[in-house]
Amino acid sequence: MDFYKKPQNLHKLPKPAILPISYIRVESLLMFNRKNILILAVILWAAASSWAVCEDFEIDGMYEASLDLPRIYFSIAYSPNEPPIQIEVDGEIAPNYGFLDTGASGLLLSRETVDNMQIDIDPNAQFVDTGVGGDEYFDISESLYIGTADFDSSNPIDPNIYYFQGSWRFQVKQDYVENFLEEPIDVLGVPVMAGRVVVLKPITDFNISGEDDIEAMYFRANITDANDANIPPTDFQVALRFEKYINPSNSGNIPPLPVLAYNPMIDNVVVEYNGVSTNANLLLDTGGSISIISAARGMELGLVDANGDPIVDYAFSVAIGGIGGSVELPGFILDKLSVPTLSGFDLVYLNARVCVHDIGILDEDSGDFVILDGIFGDNFLSASMDMATWDISSAPFDNIVIDMQNGLLGFDVNSAYPLPVCRFTDFNNDCEVNHADLQVFGQNWLRSDCNEQNGFCGGADIDQSGEVNNVDYVFLASDWGSGVCQSRCGSVRRPKPLGDLTGDCEVDFRDLHIIAEEWLGACNWLNFNCRGGDFDRDGILNLKDFNQFSRNW
Repeated sequence: MDFYKKPQNLHKLPKPAILPISYIRVESLLMFNRKNILILAVILWAAASSWAVCEDFEIDGMYEASLDLPRIYFSIAYSPNEPPIQIEVDGEIAPNYGFLDTGASGLLLSRETVDNMQIDIDPNAQFVDTGVGGDEYFDISESLYIGTADFDSSNPIDPNIYYFQGSWRFQVKQDYVENFLEEPIDVLGVPVMAGRVVVLKPITDFNISGEDDIEAMYFRANITDANDANIPPTDFQVALRFEKYINPSNSGNIPPLPVLAYNPMIDNVVVEYNGVSTNANLLLDTGGSISIISAARGMELGLVDANGDPIVDYAFSVAIGGIGGSVELPGFILDKLSVPTLSGFDLVYLNARVCVHDIGILDEDSGDFVILDGIFGDNFLSASMDMATWDISSAPFDNIVIDMQNGLLGFDVNSAYPLPVCRFTDFNNDCEVNHADLQVFGQNWLRSDCNEQNGFCGGADIDQSGEVNNVDYVFLASDWGSGVCQSRCGSVRRPKPLGDLTGDCEVDFRDLHIIAEEWLGACNWLNFNCRGGDFDRDGILNLKDFNQFSRNW
């Protein structure tokens, strides 16, 4: 049996259309008056073609379940200046590891870990959390410090390699693992990542027949400072927005409560099936082995009815466990799932496998029950498995970098996979290719000194060949009159204006709503500095921040 299925057709670049190009005298491009611009505009309009600004980065062959979740070593101490609590197994100190989960708002310890470390539980406190299986009640630990270390560490029992944070209270499972085949699980959520940078090393290939060592099946993780020079560079990035999916005011909660943080979201993901498409804002969930869309999104695609029951044959089913228990979910193979990148192209998963299920939480501000559009899980980040055939797909990413300080999800692509090349013809980034861009082009016509230092002649060297010539003219002609934004909001070419908290490059009532929700709140990295509204980072969202916000209204 062939256990490997590599992603196919990662990048398809069509041949450029052959355009009729009229000879344009140099003088006519340099002497710009209204007559010259009008004549050249007519020529450009006539030469327009369907050349795409960007091709997509396409991945085909990822399956429904990731082989592993990101693992990281952790240590717990009563004080960052005291030795950490250690566990001995057969007379030797054993390192502790947990799963790094961006979909978890808190820190969750198993009952077994708490017993082994002799951690005290508050006798009266209680916390209600919501997960894939619904609500679950947790006990609350005493106040502790937690340190993390790279899962690639050669000596994980060395206390000096751990970076400690706190002091915080943890959620504690109320029950022990019953099945002897199961393993107690500790989950490290957003609090240990907040304001820092996560580096994930996904499984790229794995031979399930036994030729690979079991350690090759580990999805490795590390958390480091934002200024760490060892953070791997990435080839493209996806913007993240942080959302408040916590409910400290739940009537079932009894203080003191555990540490809680906001979760990262990927906005404007397009899912398509059978010629129908819909948009979804997905929770980035590194603790999810599968990806999910809500019943509402599934109904829009014609997959399920209003009750979430399949109305077409589902391709697979998966039993998943998490907070709230375990559920069996129907799975479908979409035509594609497209994630917008800040480089201008889309990260596209062809034949994307997702389950349909509702995950909801009570919004304590509005009192409404909010259903997530879905989750973007590890099966799109790491090697994954077909649960029926045990076929395994590889992944094209050497590293994945989650910048929890700047809100960016970066992908370091293996050199074997070519990246798309984007052509930008909207030089002033006003979302129109018009006379303003034409003037920049004419002012730089036939320059041969274009490079990164001069922005490739202000962008006029569209193909970045070092000179502005007829090839660049073809690209400008192909996009002439376009009113589509070529640069994504939040990119270097089109940065967000101050006050834009939703990432749409507009400062409007949606942003004002966030300001209102977080008003006078204590802002820190746990809430992404009150979702970006604490502009001066003084720890509170107040009138000083509102004054800055109003200037861009």
